[in-house]
Amino acid sequence: MDYEKILERISDVYQQSARFNRPDENESRKTINLPNKLVNNSYVIEIDGNYLLFFNDIYTNAIRKWLKSILKKIAWPIFKRQVYYNSAVRQLLYNLIQQSDEYNTRDKEVNKKFSQLEQKVEQLSQLEQKVEQLSQLEQKVDQLSQLEQKIDQLPQLQQAIDQLSAELQVNNNVASQFASAEEAKIKSGLWFNDPIWVGHRDNGEAYWVETTERILEKTFVMHSLACLYQSRDIEILDVGAAESLLSYELASFNYSVTAIDIRPIALFHPNLKFVKTDICNPVLPPASFDCVIALSTLEHIGLGWYGDETGESYDIKAVQQISLLLKPEGSFILTVPYGKKALTPVHRIYNQESLQKLIQDFKIVQISYGVRKDDFTWTITENELEASEKEHNPDNYLPGAVAMLVCKKNLV
Repeated sequence: MDYEKILERISDVYQQSARFNRPDENESRKTINLPNKLVNNSYVIEIDGNYLLFFNDIYTNAIRKWLKSILKKIAWPIFKRQVYYNSAVRQLLYNLIQQSDEYNTRDKEVNKKFSQLEQKVEQLSQLEQKVEQLSQLEQKVDQLSQLEQKIDQLPQLQQAIDQLSAELQVNNNVASQFASAEEAKIKSGLWFNDPIWVGHRDNGEAYWVETTERILEKTFVMHSLACLYQSRDIEILDVGAAESLLSYELASFNYSVTAIDIRPIALFHPNLKFVKTDICNPVLPPASFDCVIALSTLEHIGLGWYGDETGESYDIKAVQQISLLLKPEGSFILTVPYGKKALTPVHRIYNQESLQKLIQDFKIVQISYGVRKDDFTWTITENELEASEKEHNPDNYLPGAVAMLVCKKNLV
């Protein structure tokens, strides 16, 4: 049972007791006004020792008076104590009820203030949201201001773009013209693999990119020919002559030269004869040449990089065919990439073992090595160990060293 129900029950008992002991209306009485909720606005007579006067009404004769006297002496202390106890309880209940009413009033006020506080908190939250929206709006205003500044700069920016576009157009034209010129050279068979590679910057300026092994190879061939033959009255076969000026230069130096390649050669000279063929399937008669030259050629054969037929050990097969084309006392001058053995999409890199296998049908008369010192510098050496430690460039596949040999055909 809750607190309010307890108070309500006490109030009911109190009112029943008051009605049971109600005196005459003419008698003097004391009243208390309890809360309306408990006694429904009725007045309750306070009970004290005076209510015992009812004995005067019923005990009128001598015996009854004697009984009254005895009863008063015996019951009065008990009744009086009970009456005082009841009065104290009533007063305590009244105070309790009054306090409860005050607490209820305070609770209502607290709840009202708490509700008002919640409303203020809600209003504060809405205010924070508005402040945040205002901050975002200020940021957008700043962005709009920056955008307006950029819009003001648009004419200058457009002018700069137009100027840059014009420069790019010029650079693109230069690059396009250069690319077109190089492509036209390749299609016409007039592109030559020079030892100095030249690049072009965006503004069209030419610059030195790199030096290749060809800076040594052609000189080695020329020097070897001069040492081998006192007369120029010899027949020379240049294998893989495309992209090289060697055949044309030797023909210009009054050597009788036959050049072969699977690609066309556009150069011509009275001392130069070109045959489009594969060295692995020659159409030339055997024992026709005093000297065969293979300048950076054998390493490409059989890999299909230049559109030739692919196959394993085609480089060895090519050397066997060269041996058949040489006269009994013929010489074989060759250059190949050297260093740590490797196979790239473009060519093979030979080491000592694979090079010996390649020229097993020949006897080495002379061997020298070219070594790359940096992107622009090559030097010649007889030190095989120094050359064998070189590695090729993985970006453009250029070798770090080159082997240059003069060989004689083995006589059976």
